Amino acid sequence: MYLSRCGLDCDTCENREKCDCPGCLELEEGNWAGDCEIKKCCEDKLLEHCGFCPDFPCDLLRNTAFDPEDGDDGERLITLKRWSEEEPTAKRRAISRPLCGLAVGVTAGAVFGAFTGGFGAMVFACALVGTAVGLFIDLSAKK
Repeated sequence: MYLSRCGLDCDTCENREKCDCPGCLELEEGNWAGDCEIKKCCEDKLLEHCGFCPDFPCDLLRNTAFDPEDGDDGERLITLKRWSEEEPTAKRRAISRPLCGLAVGVTAGAVFGAFTGGFGAMVFACALVGTAVGLFIDLSAKK
């Protein structure tokens, strides 16, 4: 389970206990240090952590990882790479619900269309609804 978006090992973080920080995945805003640009970026992109970002590692993350005061000499970059490799199906899972919704919608549309006589229109309409429901569920699950 991930507690941070930037790959920081929360188990070894001195501020976790000092500030009673549950990890930035659990915080509504900011982190123990205030507003975190990395946390905001991940949340804007609907990513669990930076390791899943197509821009990994970006300049912001690199600068943070090698910051003389708060950095960890790039250890978080290694952690993020490991996290993303441990879950290789994450990208496939990102489209699984909408595709499942599409498949269910097409099937339901075919069944309803067979009984009502409007086969093509019914398949199309149900496919749209199924895909929309799948997207809604997928986006809701990521919050």
